[in-house]
Amino acid sequence: MHRLKLVLAVAWAVAVVACSSKSIAPLPPGPSFENVAPRLARGTIFSLKRVAVFTKAQLSGKNVPGTLGYAEQVVTQLGGAPKCDAALYSMTYETIGISGEPALASAAFFVPSGCKGPYLLIGYGQGTNVVKAQKITEPTGRNIEPQLQSAIWASHGYAMAATDYLGLGYSTYPFEPYLVVTAEASAVIDSMRAARNAAKTLHVRLSGDVFLTGYSQGGQTSLGTQKIVEAQNAAEFHVIASNPSSGPYALSRTLLDGLRHPGQNAPVLATFVLTAYNKTYANVYTDPTAVFRQPYAKWATNLLPVADYAQAAQLAGKLLPTSVYELLQPSFLKRFGSDASSPARRDIAANDLLDGWTPKAPVYFCGGDRDPQVEFKNSELAYAYFKARGATVNLFDVNPYVPKSIPLSQYHDAVLVLCHTLERAKILDARTAAARTGTWPTSLPGSFGPLTYPSSLP
Repeated sequence: MHRLKLVLAVAWAVAVVACSSKSIAPLPPGPSFENVAPRLARGTIFSLKRVAVFTKAQLSGKNVPGTLGYAEQVVTQLGGAPKCDAALYSMTYETIGISGEPALASAAFFVPSGCKGPYLLIGYGQGTNVVKAQKITEPTGRNIEPQLQSAIWASHGYAMAATDYLGLGYSTYPFEPYLVVTAEASAVIDSMRAARNAAKTLHVRLSGDVFLTGYSQGGQTSLGTQKIVEAQNAAEFHVIASNPSSGPYALSRTLLDGLRHPGQNAPVLATFVLTAYNKTYANVYTDPTAVFRQPYAKWATNLLPVADYAQAAQLAGKLLPTSVYELLQPSFLKRFGSDASSPARRDIAANDLLDGWTPKAPVYFCGGDRDPQVEFKNSELAYAYFKARGATVNLFDVNPYVPKSIPLSQYHDAVLVLCHTLERAKILDARTAAARTGTWPTSLPGSFGPLTYPSSLP
């Protein structure tokens, strides 16, 4: 486990235990999925339950033994102290599958408690999650970033709908359509509908404005959601801006480069995307041995997501090799690299986001130029592409603010903390401050004053 994730997880677990130990009366659950009509409106809530309330002190690191280390210092120095408590609700809701069929998904709904409303609603896409048991409302102690970041946003006065995605969390869908833009976007859109329904039940006032954000896979998700909402749902959702961070927007280029220069977790990501695309489009393979080498072909098709973290620990070097060249057949690699008309390449191209559309709302790209998982080149290409099309688009590289003490293996996680903190503090908070004049911040600032970090991570 990455040491950065470990220190975050330990401190956050203390905070969660502390706040969850309070007596919190849950809302009565909705009807079970099995007992409802076969097709209800998208965003219909099947269950809504309050899970926890995080206090300002807990979210700022006060009264928590030890320290949140890097995350606490970045959030405090760049983002300011929390302004209110944050209430967390678990939702299951109606969405659609890859063919438009009814499906169940789950999400977290974070609500400010003590900050004056009405609240802007944020649609959030989390990064890659390979563990079915991992839920944003119930982090297992290893992937706490979505809950931590969302709670901090809520503590600054923003409501957030954070989906687990189709096929993950409490979803009964048989697989996750990984990096399938339409499936990611439908999960986010319907989670925002569910959040609006939940807000009515909870007597929470929403402003009617929507902001879209996400990191890594969620960066692709947020930009793809903006594309679909602006084309199909503009009358329903008033998207004021988006902040995709470290996402694979130029997906074909990303995966081709990834085969030439494999990054971190390449075998896991290759297995996830190729099997998901085969289940979505039914054209990548009929025989898994056409794509995967043995013995991995025996189980690759239904390997991801794994059930729990015990299985996840068996992925690297056991259930999957450490090299993508040991995973994939040479014939598949050769065709994938040279033939744009091959089925896998066509599927990937269908999920490229630099494909002829122009965002209407401002887009604030963020990332780090030493990222070993999702190359910063993605953000640079997307920025240049949309700028040439006349969009209001900005790009920020947080690399100068990543502590030198953080190893490259933890860089992707460090950039997440920076990008999410900066987008909230320097975009949305700045917009709120400028509301009287109706002006938007035109770019992220080039400097933020002196930052200090621990000399080493625990």
